[in-house]
Amino acid sequence: MEDVKTAPKTHLNYGLIIGLLMVVLFVLYYVFGLMTNTALGVVPAVIFIILIIIAQVNHAKAVDGDITYGNLFAVGFKTTAVATCIYVLFLIIFLLLVPSYKDQVLDAQRQKMVAKGTLSEDQINAGITMAKKIFTVTSVAAAVFGNLVVGCIGSLIGAAIAKKNPQAPSLNM
Repeated sequence: MEDVKTAPKTHLNYGLIIGLLMVVLFVLYYVFGLMTNTALGVVPAVIFIILIIIAQVNHAKAVDGDITYGNLFAVGFKTTAVATCIYVLFLIIFLLLVPSYKDQVLDAQRQKMVAKGTLSEDQINAGITMAKKIFTVTSVAAAVFGNLVVGCIGSLIGAAIAKKNPQAPSLNM
C-alpha cells in the first residue's frame, strides 16, 4: 500500500497569524491615533503581502516543491480568506463596542472636506449624514475588498517566488 501524504494546513496557520497581526496593528493604530496617517496606511498591506509569500514558500517546502503555480496561488488565497475572516469579525465587534470610532473617522473626513473648501457646509453635512448611515457596511466592505485585493497580489507574487518542482503522476499499469 502507498503512503498517502496529507497536505499541510499552511493556510490555516498563517491565516490565523496574519489575521491576528492585522487586528493588533489596527488596535495600535487606533490607540496611538494613527488611523488617518496615510503614510502609515501602506504598512499593513506590505506586511500582509510578505506574510502571504512566506506562507506559500513554507508550504512549497513542506511538500518538497511538488506543487504547481495554481495550487500555490490557492494556498495564498486561502490564507488570505482565513486572515480576512478573522479581521472582519474583529472589525464588526470593534465597531459595535467602540461607537466613538465612527465619530472620530467622520470628524477627520469633515476636516478634510472643510480644508479643501470646494463644498458648502450643507453639502458637507449631507455627506457626513449619509456616511454615518452606511459606515459599518462600508467599513466591512472596504476591509473585505482591500484584504482580498492585497492577498491576491501577494498570492500571485508568492506563487511565482516559491520553489516548485511538480512531479508528474506516475501511471501504475
